[in-house]
Parts: sequence; structure tokens; C-alpha cells
Amino acid sequence: MQSDLRAQPEAFSKLKSTKDNRDVGRPIEELIKTNELLKGRESERLMKFCDTEYLELARDLDRYGRLLFSGELMMVRADYLGRVAVGDEFLGSMEASQLSAANDIYRMRWGSIKVPLYNLLGLFIGLRPGMRIAYLDLARFFINDACVPVTGGDMSGTTALSHSFSTKSGLDFEYAQMLYDAGGELNNRNRHGATVAHEIIQIFEPQNKQAVNEAKRAFSWFLSHGGNIDIADTDGYTVRQTMHNLKHMLGDFLKIAESEDRRRAARSDVCCTTCGREDKKLFACGRCKKARYCEPSGRICQKVDWPRHKTKCKAGGR
Repeated sequence: MQSDLRAQPEAFSKLKSTKDNRDVGRPIEELIKTNELLKGRESERLMKFCDTEYLELARDLDRYGRLLFSGELMMVRADYLGRVAVGDEFLGSMEASQLSAANDIYRMRWGSIKVPLYNLLGLFIGLRPGMRIAYLDLARFFINDACVPVTGGDMSGTTALSHSFSTKSGLDFEYAQMLYDAGGELNNRNRHGATVAHEIIQIFEPQNKQAVNEAKRAFSWFLSHGGNIDIADTDGYTVRQTMHNLKHMLGDFLKIAESEDRRRAARSDVCCTTCGREDKKLFACGRCKKARYCEPSGRICQKVDWPRHKTKCKAGGR
């Protein structure tokens, strides 16, 4: 589910093994019952589980899942309006019933790795490319009319936005842009503490020019839309550190990042310290008054930058 490429190259494996947690940790039966961040052996165990499990349509799709698979917008809309009507009878207001219907759909999950709505639609697009327009129309309906949040994650904590442009053989920037515009968090950390950029730079076939070029496109899109490469995963590695450690493999990615660094530095007075965006209201760090972040409502910029910024912030506060 997370990638169509299974085995990590030796270079990445060596990096991870240097910080391996020797504790065996909890069994997968316990890990799948939580949504907490994992590291070491527990992180590896969940990753293996999510990589080997898959959604079997005949087995895992319930009535509503099959309705979505049909791609019939009119039927999906009718089902939604029916849910709202029933809720209105019990809740006493249209607004409350609409919110209840949206929350019910948001909480839906399918399969052993708990695939949420927008992840499911993304899978359908990949499985049935001839139905792409129909599934995108469904996504627009849920975003614009039903107001179902796009932030839901699967068992691994990966959102539809991350999936849409992290898989080298299945990049979908149109769907990614739709989810991003609807409030998708680009710097979302999955249950391994990693952002989508951690996966993008894992080049499994460095000799495959097409795969490498697609990864570069995805990485550029990530940065140009506010991606941050200084967020550490639960083993302590940031994307920037990995690129420097594997410069012989990831030199081109490092150049892309350095170019974006220069752009953000030149615009530091008007762009967010974390994501580089300029289209949001900015707030200064309450302590050092130097770093600027997107408005806290609906954004996690200051939170994800704090591990990096706190040393500099303390120095500035003295």
C-alpha cells in the first residue's frame, strides 16, 4: 500500500540500522490497535505489516465502499442527502446533521490497514484509470459539498495527499493539488514520524532514469508547496541529513533543496519559517520574535519546526 517497491537499498538500510532499537517491542496485534508514533523494531514491524497487507475489493468493501467503487456521483449524493435527512430528524438542525454525516464518512475505514475515504478514492483511480474523472468528481463532492476533511490517515498514518505523490510509478499531482487546496497537511508525519519526503528520496532503482526523474518532480512539488526537510522521523533522521549522508546518490535532490533554501532565505520576512508559504497570515515566535509561522489554526508549522528551532530560539531569548 505504501509503495510498489518493497526492498530498501543497502545504503538506506545501513543508515537505519545505526539507530536500531534493540528492544523487541510489542507484537503487531497490539500496534494496530493504537495510532501512536513508533520507532525501532515496533516501527519496522508496522511497516512490514502495512507493506504486505492489501485491500481486496470483494472481501473488504462494504455496501458503501461498493457504492464509491461504482463511481456513480448521483447515487453517492443521494446516499449523503439521505444521511443528512435522517440526522435532521434526530439532531433538530440541518447544520448539525450535515456535520454528523461528514464525521460519519470521515471515520469510515476499509480493509486490514484501515483505508480512509480519500485514500480509497486514490486507490480506485490507480485500479481503474478509465474511471479517473468519475472518482475525482466524487472527491470534489466530498470536499466541496459534504465537507468531509481530507486529513484522515490509514494504519500507517499516511494521508491521501502523501500517497498521491509519493509513489514513483503512480504520481497524481492533480489529485494532490485538490487535496492540498482542501487543507491537506503536506508536512504530516506518519506513525514512523516520517513525512512524504522521507519516502520520496528513497531511490530503489537509481539506474532507472524515469523513476529518478519522477522522484525529483515529486520532491520539487513537495518543496514548492511548503514541504519541510528538517523534520526528523522517530529514528532521528531528517531528509536533509539523509541527503547529505547519501550525497553520492541524492546530490540532485540536495541541489533542489538548496535552491529552495535560498529562495526562502531571501523572503524570510514574508514567508513561513517551516513551509515557505507567503499566502497565509504569519505569527512571530512568541519567544525570540524572529521565526515566523503560519497562523496556528489548521496548520502545524510551528509545532513541527520546534525541535530544530528551540536551540536557536533559546539563544535569541538570552
